[in-house]
Amino acid sequence: MGWERQKEEEAKEKAEKKREEKNRKRKQKKRKTMEVKKVAEEWEIWDEEEEAARSEVKAKELVPEKFHKWIKVFGKKQSERMLTRKVWDYAIDIKEGFVPRKGKVYPLSREEREEVREFIQE
Repeated sequence: MGWERQKEEEAKEKAEKKREEKNRKRKQKKRKTMEVKKVAEEWEIWDEEEEAARSEVKAKELVPEKFHKWIKVFGKKQSERMLTRKVWDYAIDIKEGFVPRKGKVYPLSREEREEVREFIQE
Protein backbone atom coordinates (compact mmCIF):
# COMPACT_ATOMS: atom_id res chain seq x y z
CA MET A 1 0.00 0.00 0.00
CA GLY A 2 2.93 2.36 0.53
CA TRP A 3 3.69 2.59 -3.19
CA GLU A 4 0.00 3.37 -3.98
CA ARG A 5 0.05 6.28 -1.53
CA GLN A 6 3.34 7.49 -3.04
CA LYS A 7 1.77 7.35 -6.56
CA GLU A 8 -1.24 9.35 -5.32
CA GLU A 9 1.02 12.01 -3.77
CA GLU A 10 3.08 12.21 -6.96
CA ALA A 11 -0.11 12.57 -9.01
CA LYS A 12 -1.32 15.34 -6.66
CA GLU A 13 2.04 17.13 -6.90
CA LYS A 14 1.98 16.80 -10.68
CA ALA A 15 -1.60 18.17 -10.83
CA GLU A 16 -0.62 21.05 -8.51
CA LYS A 17 2.41 21.91 -10.68
CA LYS A 18 0.21 21.78 -13.77
CA ARG A 19 -2.33 24.09 -12.08
CA GLU A 20 0.43 26.53 -11.04
CA GLU A 21 1.88 26.53 -14.56
CA LYS A 22 -1.57 27.17 -16.01
CA ASN A 23 -2.13 30.08 -13.59
CA ARG A 24 1.31 31.50 -14.40
CA LYS A 25 0.57 31.34 -18.15
CA ARG A 26 -2.85 32.92 -17.59
CA LYS A 27 -1.25 35.78 -15.63
CA GLN A 28 1.37 36.28 -18.36
CA LYS A 29 -1.32 36.36 -21.01
CA LYS A 30 -3.36 38.82 -18.95
CA ARG A 31 -0.28 41.04 -18.49
CA LYS A 32 0.41 40.96 -22.24
CA THR A 33 -3.23 41.74 -22.97
CA MET A 34 -3.11 44.71 -20.59
CA GLU A 35 0.07 45.96 -22.28
CA VAL A 36 -1.54 45.65 -25.71
CA LYS A 37 -4.66 47.48 -24.49
CA LYS A 38 -2.50 50.25 -23.02
CA VAL A 39 -0.61 50.67 -26.31
CA ALA A 40 -3.89 50.62 -28.25
CA GLU A 41 -5.33 53.31 -25.97
CA GLU A 42 -2.20 55.45 -26.42
CA TRP A 43 -2.45 55.09 -30.19
CA GLU A 44 -6.15 55.90 -30.06
CA ILE A 45 -5.52 59.06 -28.05
CA TRP A 46 -2.70 60.02 -30.40
CA ASP A 47 -4.94 59.37 -33.42
CA GLU A 48 -7.76 61.43 -31.89
CA GLU A 49 -5.41 64.36 -31.25
CA GLU A 50 -3.99 64.12 -34.76
CA GLU A 51 -7.47 63.79 -36.26
CA ALA A 52 -8.68 66.82 -34.27
CA ALA A 53 -5.75 68.88 -35.55
CA ARG A 54 -6.38 67.75 -39.15
CA SER A 55 -10.10 68.35 -38.72
CA GLU A 56 -9.51 71.91 -37.52
CA VAL A 57 -7.18 72.67 -40.45
CA LYS A 58 -9.71 71.19 -42.87
CA ALA A 59 -12.51 73.17 -41.21
CA LYS A 60 -10.51 76.41 -41.60
CA GLU A 61 -10.24 75.74 -45.32
CA LEU A 62 -13.98 75.11 -45.69
CA VAL A 63 -15.45 77.64 -43.27
CA PRO A 64 -15.56 81.32 -44.21
CA GLU A 65 -13.07 83.47 -42.28
CA LYS A 66 -15.75 85.47 -40.45
CA PHE A 67 -16.76 82.25 -38.60
CA HIS A 68 -13.22 81.20 -37.60
CA LYS A 69 -13.69 82.34 -34.00
CA TRP A 70 -16.18 79.44 -33.67
CA ILE A 71 -14.02 76.98 -35.61
CA LYS A 72 -14.18 74.27 -32.91
CA VAL A 73 -17.90 73.85 -33.60
CA PHE A 74 -17.11 72.88 -37.17
CA GLY A 75 -14.67 70.10 -36.20
CA LYS A 76 -15.57 66.47 -36.84
CA LYS A 77 -15.85 65.49 -33.17
CA GLN A 78 -17.98 68.49 -32.20
CA SER A 79 -20.24 68.18 -35.23
CA GLU A 80 -21.03 64.53 -34.44
CA ARG A 81 -22.10 64.98 -30.83
CA MET A 82 -25.69 65.51 -29.73
CA LEU A 83 -26.74 68.92 -28.57
CA THR A 84 -27.36 69.35 -24.86
CA ARG A 85 -30.86 70.14 -23.69
CA LYS A 86 -31.56 73.78 -22.89
CA VAL A 87 -34.20 75.55 -20.83
CA TRP A 88 -35.69 77.09 -23.95
CA ASP A 89 -36.11 73.73 -25.72
CA TYR A 90 -39.78 73.01 -26.16
CA ALA A 91 -42.01 70.23 -27.39
CA ILE A 92 -44.26 70.51 -30.42
CA ASP A 93 -47.70 69.45 -29.27
CA ILE A 94 -49.73 67.81 -32.02
CA LYS A 95 -53.48 68.31 -32.12
CA GLU A 96 -55.71 65.32 -31.52
CA GLY A 97 -56.64 63.49 -34.69
CA PHE A 98 -53.67 64.88 -36.63
CA VAL A 99 -52.39 62.47 -39.24
CA PRO A 100 -49.09 63.40 -40.90
CA ARG A 101 -49.13 63.43 -44.68
CA LYS A 102 -46.60 61.69 -46.80
CA GLY A 103 -43.94 64.12 -48.07
CA LYS A 104 -43.05 64.68 -51.68
CA VAL A 105 -40.27 62.51 -53.07
CA TYR A 106 -37.71 64.47 -55.07
CA PRO A 107 -35.89 62.69 -57.87
CA LEU A 108 -32.09 62.56 -57.49
CA SER A 109 -29.40 61.99 -60.06
CA ARG A 110 -27.23 58.89 -59.76
CA GLU A 111 -24.38 60.95 -58.24
CA GLU A 112 -26.72 62.57 -55.70
CA ARG A 113 -28.18 59.19 -54.69
CA GLU A 114 -24.66 57.79 -54.23
CA GLU A 115 -23.69 60.83 -52.15
CA VAL A 116 -26.77 60.43 -49.94
CA ARG A 117 -26.08 56.69 -49.56
CA GLU A 118 -22.45 57.42 -48.52
CA PHE A 119 -23.61 60.09 -46.06
CA ILE A 120 -26.07 57.67 -44.46
CA GLN A 121 -23.44 54.91 -44.29
CA GLU A 122 -21.02 57.29 -42.56
